[in-house]
Amino acid sequence: MIDFFIQSSADRQDHRWERKRLTALNLLEADLENVIYRNPDLLCLERLGMIVDKVHLVQQAGALDLMGDHKYPDLLFLTDRGDVGVVEVKRFGNAELRGRHVISQILDYGATICSLGEADQATLFSKSSPPAKRLDELAHQLVEDSARARWVAKSFRDRLNGAQLHYIIACDEAPEGLADWIRSASRNDATDYQISVLEVSPFVSAERPGEVVWLSQPVARTETIHRTTVRVLRDESGQLAVNVSSESPECIAERVQSDQPSQNTNEREFRKALDQLSDQIDLAPEMIREAIDSANQQGLEQDWQWALSRFADPDSSQKPYLRGASQTGMAEGRRGLNLAHPWRPSLFVGHYFSSHDHMIEPVAAEQGGDFAIILDVKHDWGEEVGFWDSPEYQALCARLRADAGAWTVSEGTNPWHPVMLHRPIAAVLKGARSESELVSGWHRAAREGIEMMLAGNEMRSLWGRLQSEGAPD
Repeated sequence: MIDFFIQSSADRQDHRWERKRLTALNLLEADLENVIYRNPDLLCLERLGMIVDKVHLVQQAGALDLMGDHKYPDLLFLTDRGDVGVVEVKRFGNAELRGRHVISQILDYGATICSLGEADQATLFSKSSPPAKRLDELAHQLVEDSARARWVAKSFRDRLNGAQLHYIIACDEAPEGLADWIRSASRNDATDYQISVLEVSPFVSAERPGEVVWLSQPVARTETIHRTTVRVLRDESGQLAVNVSSESPECIAERVQSDQPSQNTNEREFRKALDQLSDQIDLAPEMIREAIDSANQQGLEQDWQWALSRFADPDSSQKPYLRGASQTGMAEGRRGLNLAHPWRPSLFVGHYFSSHDHMIEPVAAEQGGDFAIILDVKHDWGEEVGFWDSPEYQALCARLRADAGAWTVSEGTNPWHPVMLHRPIAAVLKGARSESELVSGWHRAAREGIEMMLAGNEMRSLWGRLQSEGAPD
């Protein structure tokens, strides 16, 4: 955070505003809390990865935890995009702001909220009297369209049931070491939540007594670096089985590289594409988003060996995975599945909505983007084996240029993603009236596009040649 700024006026008078701590101005934590409550924009939700239009805030809402103790989070919020969050306000002089205590406190608040039934959760988040009894009522306060409101309410339920909340620690100044504690939380835990530290600081000017200017800025946030999934299943006989799956180091390294600040751009462009697609197929954008997520999740469980055996490195991890922050599958202007890792080569299948990375314009750039099959190539491996000049790759491109059916063939300038089959996603999903029909359309297009990409077996021939020559590791 800056220590001062200069305000200039038309009469050429300059005023210096200096940053102060709350204690220096005889302000309490309650004063900072009230300012944030009156001005939700101070939460900087977009900079924390939440692209929202409307925010619903409640202040000092009380709830009983499982031990019967009263909990009073400073602020709770809901957004028109289905986010749920907790805000804890501290001033610099509060000893609880240093170290683990404030982190434990805010997570405890979240656990309390998530342990409540829906009626109690709706009451907790209510401003009105009588209070709401269902989350749908709160969603309708944020979103006028009934279909959208239904999906926003579903997102509220999913996040509360899965304890996938946003946690924000707001303070006038973050003490030394707090940011390190926050970052260490993501390195030491398989976090599905996000904790952010936000400085909301008062500035005063000697020339403007009695006036305060508030500036806010995020200073730290967690990142999910590694995730291990544990599933406990009960079969028909009542026997329990435990399945544990964990990401490979290569997937982790690649996802960390992709989780750069472009995530906000990705989310903004993706939301724009969903709104455009909604207009094209006359379904709520939230339903479309849920369907894309469902298709991706189903894809993770499918057997793709029919495709993998025709293009992937025999020694690669032949298991589909999702890239992007929190493994949403969204990175570099696309959202979907990657079928193999490392990319020697790999295939992406899913929604392609922005050309900012791949440098290939979607066919339906203003109608929601494209459904795409993209050939991905690890750059150093591609150079080592001469991939782009290989007869097999050249044959693949020539075949697709000659006949790709209903698909458009694009050869880009980004060597990581050299060739793409794509068509308007609206055409793929048109006619669907439910989430399950949208998911079915996604999978039909995936099968059709992959079959087109692999029909000539060029990549299988490439690996046959490389193995006979002694392919590099």
